[in-house]
Amino acid sequence: MPKATFSHFTDGLNPEQRNRDHFIAELDTEDEKLWVPYAEDVWIQPCQFNVTTGGFSVLLKGLPGAALGVHYHVGTVRGYTIQGHWRYLEHDWIAKPGTFIFEPAGEAHTLVITEDSPDPAIIMFVVEGGLVYLDKPAEGTLVAFEDGFTLLEICRNYYRETGLDLEELDKRIR
Repeated sequence: MPKATFSHFTDGLNPEQRNRDHFIAELDTEDEKLWVPYAEDVWIQPCQFNVTTGGFSVLLKGLPGAALGVHYHVGTVRGYTIQGHWRYLEHDWIAKPGTFIFEPAGEAHTLVITEDSPDPAIIMFVVEGGLVYLDKPAEGTLVAFEDGFTLLEICRNYYRETGLDLEELDKRIR
């Protein structure tokens, strides 16, 4: 399998352009234009991109009945439910406002917003590494890979297309 080599990134990803200071990301869950389309009836608002490890932090919003494909994480994940109800099809719990979840790396699961969720779900996720999307939960085949680098590119494209301020996005690169 050939190796993909990253010899140069543009748009503020060069090591000498990375800011290591504290920062504050102002999020606005009510401003629809700030929600970046991610999957059908699922959007993200970027909080932070870790361009050293490929991790990221986002607010994820999904409408009742929406789902993300089967995936597993190469690193740990922490999630906090702000509104709505969601679950993993592979588990019997349902997350509601106030639910905190810690996910160890490596488990395949399918995120769904419950059909009876009283509101769109909004969840804060802090992801320490990439997501590997599979075609099925057990012994699945790789169909996609997502990490802080790919999400940054998705967000950059969306910000360019909609005229949002790329400097605001750049502040979130660490």
